[in-house]
This record gives sequence, C-alpha cells and structure tokens, in this order.
Amino acid sequence: MAFAALSTTANAELMDKYFFKIPTDKFADGWVVQDAGNFASTPGKDYLQVQNKKNGGRMLNYFWNEDAWQKVDVAKLPNATYKFTMDLNMASMAARSDMEFVLLPINACTSTDSRVSTHNYRWVSGEGEDYFFRWRVGVGPKAANGDFTIYINEVPTAKNDWSKTTEDSLVLKSQVTYKFAVEINGDANTATYTISDAEGNSLKTGVHNYVCAEDRAGIMAFSMNGGSIHQISNLGLSYLAEGPFANEPTVDLLAARGAERDYYVNFHENEILHWIQLGNAEDAFGTQYEDGQEYTIGYWEANDTRDFEQDAENYFGSKIIFASKSGQLKTWTTMETDEENKSEEVLTDVDATEVVMPTPEAKITNVEAGYGKEYTIIADNSETLLKPTVTVKVTVKDASGSIVSTKEALSGEKVKLEAPGSLELYAYDGTHPSPWYGQSETVTVNNNAEYEVAENVDYALDKATVEAGKVGFTKEEIVDGSNKSHWDRIYSTQKYGYDAAGNSENWVDGTDYTFVKEGFGFYDLGAIGTENAKWPVLTPDDPTTAFAPLYPTDAFLANSKYNAAAWHIFPLEGIVYYDTQVNNAELQLDAKYTSDDAAKPNFYIVHKRGGYDRPDKGDCNSTEVVEAGKTFNLYRYDTAINDVKVLTYKGFVPGTTGIVSVKNDTKANADAPIYNLAGQKVGKDYKGIVIQNGKKFVK
Repeated sequence: MAFAALSTTANAELMDKYFFKIPTDKFADGWVVQDAGNFASTPGKDYLQVQNKKNGGRMLNYFWNEDAWQKVDVAKLPNATYKFTMDLNMASMAARSDMEFVLLPINACTSTDSRVSTHNYRWVSGEGEDYFFRWRVGVGPKAANGDFTIYINEVPTAKNDWSKTTEDSLVLKSQVTYKFAVEINGDANTATYTISDAEGNSLKTGVHNYVCAEDRAGIMAFSMNGGSIHQISNLGLSYLAEGPFANEPTVDLLAARGAERDYYVNFHENEILHWIQLGNAEDAFGTQYEDGQEYTIGYWEANDTRDFEQDAENYFGSKIIFASKSGQLKTWTTMETDEENKSEEVLTDVDATEVVMPTPEAKITNVEAGYGKEYTIIADNSETLLKPTVTVKVTVKDASGSIVSTKEALSGEKVKLEAPGSLELYAYDGTHPSPWYGQSETVTVNNNAEYEVAENVDYALDKATVEAGKVGFTKEEIVDGSNKSHWDRIYSTQKYGYDAAGNSENWVDGTDYTFVKEGFGFYDLGAIGTENAKWPVLTPDDPTTAFAPLYPTDAFLANSKYNAAAWHIFPLEGIVYYDTQVNNAELQLDAKYTSDDAAKPNFYIVHKRGGYDRPDKGDCNSTEVVEAGKTFNLYRYDTAINDVKVLTYKGFVPGTTGIVSVKNDTKANADAPIYNLAGQKVGKDYKGIVIQNGKKFVK
C-alpha cells in the first residue's frame, strides 16, 4: 500500500516502493519470540495473528539486519530517506499495561541484550537515545478490550525510570487497526513517526532526533500484552521512487502434497504475474502446466484462495503455483501498460520430495503396581514442513500378539494398558482426503515389565502435626501481611462454588453447585493482608536429607542463589521451596532406586498441588511421572509436593549406599566444592556441618 503519492507529471508519481517485507504468514525467517511455548500464531490470513498465552508481557521480535539492505544504500536513496511500516490491531487486550514497541538499528542489540529478550523498560542509563521510534502503554485498559494510552519516544535514564511525559501520548482503542509509519532520514538523523487510522487519517505525528551512528533499521522489539491477541500486517521497509512501478510478488509456501510444492503468490492491481514453471503440473481446475515454460496471469484473472478454490468476489491478485520438481521457482511482475516495467525476480528454492510424518512415541505418564501404565501419545510436528496435524494409528496387542483394540489418536491423547502386551504406533496424514505427507515408520512399545511400590511418602502433614513439631525440623510461622503470597487464600476461610461447566463464583448460600472448594480456615478471609494472615510451617534442620527419598540435587545446592532456609513443609500441602528468587528447585530420587536395566526403568510419581491451590482456582492437583535417575523441578514457591510414590520393577534390588550422586573419580570427589547448610561455598578449613558431593558430614 502506498503511504504517499505526490504527482510530478501526468504520467509519473512518487510512490512507496517496498524493498523488504517482513513475513506475516508464520513464525519463521527472523521471528524471535521469548517463551515460544506460550505463543500461538495463526497463518493463512492477510495478517499474522499472534496470541500471547502467558499472563504477562512476552517479547515478539523480528531481526532482519543486513538481509534487507543487500541492494539498497541509504545514502543513495532520495533525500537519504526510507520508511518502516506496521499495521496493528490489538484484537484482544487484557486490563494490563505491559506492552511496548521499539524500532532499533541493525547493530543495536545482541540475542542476549535485555532490550530484545524482555521488557524494554529494562534499558539502562546511556542507551536511551539508541533507537528510531518507540512507544509503550502508559495507561492500560481499565477493563478488557478498553481504551489505552501510549507514551511515545520517552527516554529512560535507568531501569524502570521513564520521563513519563504526556505531551507525546495518544489514546488508542482495542480491536481497531492502526497504521504506524516511521520515516528515517539518514542525513538529518531524524525519525518522523505517523500514527494513522485504518483509512490513513493521521492521528499523531512527531520527530525523534536519534543519535546512533547506524542509519539502517534492523530490529523491531515488541512486548505483547499478557493474554493478548494481536494482528500484525504490512510490515516492511520502503522508499519513495518514481512510479508507478511493478512490485515484487510475495511467494508463500501453501502446501506440501507428496512430491509437489504449492505456492500462494500475491501481486498488485495493474500488474501481470510471470513465472517459469518448475516441473509438469496440473492445478485444482485441470489446467496443465509444462516444465520450463513461462506463464502469465493478470490481476483480475487470479482469484485463487488458500482453500484451492476460486472466489471472484473477494480474492484478486492471488495465484497458486504448483511446482513438481526441485529447483528454483522464478516469479516476477510487469505493469499491464508497460512490459518493460519489470520487478525484481523472486527466486524461491523448492525441494519437491515427499515429507514423511514424524515418528510418534508413547511416553509413560503414569505407572501402577502390576502392569498398569498410562501412555501419552506424542507426535512432534514442530520440525515437519508446515507443521501438519498428525494422526497416530494406535494398535493395542495382548501378550500373545493378538489385537485388543485400535484407535486414531492426536498428539497428547492417552492410552492405558492394564495387562502385559504392546502398543504399535505409526503417524499418518489423517487431515486430507488424499494424503499430503508420507506415513512414518512403525514403532513398537512393549509393556512387559511388572512394577511394585517401593516407597510411598506423604509430606502433607496435618496442622496439628506441624504445630506439635517434628524431629529434624524447626517450627516456624509464615505471616503474609503484604497480601502477596500464593498461599494466603487456601489457608483462609475463602469458599468458591463451581457449576458443571467449571465456572466459579464466591460461595452464595442456597446455590446448588456441582463442586465446592474452600480454604483450610486457619484464619478469616478478612485477615488477608494483615498480620493475622499466618500459618505454621516446618523448616528442616538439614534439607539435604529431610525429604527422603527425595533430595536436592548437587547442582541446586551449588547454585549461588540456593537458600537452605527456604525449604518448608506447609500443612496439608507439602514441600515448598519458599523463595521468590528461584524459579525451580531441583530434586532427585535416592540413587539406590535407579534401575540397573535400561529396558525396565524405575519411576517416582510426584503428586503436586499446582500453582495456586486457592478456592478460586479449582482443582490444583496434578501428578508428574519421572524416571528414577532424572531430576524433578519444583516450580517456584507456589507449588507444593504432596507426596511421592516410588515404583520399581518386580525383582529389582535397591542399592545399599543411599548416596544421591556417585562420583567415580576419587580425586574429583576430594576436590569437589564444599558448602555450608545455607548453600554458601566455604573453604576446606571451614568447621561445622558441611555438604560435599551431596553428602553431609562434620568437619
């Protein structure tokens, strides 16, 4: 789209000519996201729709660096000026203000720089002018999808220290498209921004005098609002040139059908699309194309949709090109009125070989005494071209090899076996009537190991036991006068009712609820935020042995942030590592339970009270099955270990050392670091109780 059109003659005009487009069909080719597992992208639209599933701002960045500038020199552009554009629709906004955007020069950051790995407000003093354009949400929506205020081109002087001026502010609406354009003049070192509505009417404009020596933009760092959904389009770099001119077509991979690649090509009105056919092919409407031949189609004749259909009312300038052999697909456009007015050629590498579905696996996610096991089917499509939906054929057989049952499963579904037998798995394309992808190899998982319970330890002691004290522990009390704890409500009298759909509300007398969850009632709900919000805990005298058969790992004990005093047993909840400075406390099972047979791993099942075990959070119970010998991460201070159950294969004889980690190198053992019970590294001359190689002794 042209953002400026200045008539110069009757036949020519200055127009925005894009020399670099940021792809918006998927996360690829330069997109870098923080906490990628908490993002969801929706391709196949005229925009990239991105959902931040995390309850907190997360960075959605794009790095293009030198790639965009191979054919363009800022100094040789008209007036040494070019433009960055972005269309943005905040389609779903939570009542939060953790949203920021900054446009940076190509050499501004590294992958570890805090400016592109977390919120921009972490910029430190001395870096504040090293940008072309930025804005942040200064006043968030008072309610979901409400209006919000952005502050523009503020200069931070230190962490969390912003000028917070309102003269360069603008009120925006959720669920509305806005056009952002930044015109960068490399001679004057100015970046002129314009924020417009969807029709192009200017709402706010201003100038930032940047001081960085680099004139070329190369990074956009965007912190998305927690829980938000944003639609981003028209991302790219352009400069003013005498037009009209033919634009490069956009070529996006649409489908991988057997040994064929289908590309969705878009081009502009008043242009003709040209391409050299790669391999003989037939399109969805029976038209034949011969290898090596040049083909053309006009804007109004090209009305293919991404669904391999034609829509003469809504889609124009869209053509699907079917490539049936490997090589380079060459596409370009010319103006309808001037065949000499030709765009740059777009060369797309094509690998026309059949893609095979990923090999599935069956991960043990629960174990019972005997032969009972729960398997979770996993089919990781993250590395498969276009990330197809993978269907897994699951065949259950008994010990004799006879088929017991068959089913089609998607990744994440569970299969339970109660008796000896096996699972046979293979992945295939169950989405398309004619499969696009080849079938994976067949995997056999044998369920031939019988298990028995070796230990079952309950850490969720009742209140009376905690208050009475326990040998090896010190009685303490946690007071939550600041109302910041993740546990304060579960120990109060708070009460919530749930209907059949899982919706909840504060308890209302006389209401017929499907499920009711209430706090333990140690104190009244009204005490939260006061000195009366308190509960008893047991703090272990020696946390390296107090929770046997679980032990902190050597690596965790050696962590500089380790705090021995942070371990507690919370009443009715269990083991908590109550320290906000550490995200994960690492534990492992007594090494004596590590299996001596790789075909028969032993397991420990950790029963957790997840995250916020509060009445307003529903059922927070969960279990995690961990193979003996591998570590378990206790997430932050808001998760408790209720109990642990150890299962070993029948006939297994536990080791007798009971040492968590065994070192074979005697000298390495002797030279290993020594720590006191607070987790602090000490010298060899230190006197008292110390920990070395996971063992406690007195020096």
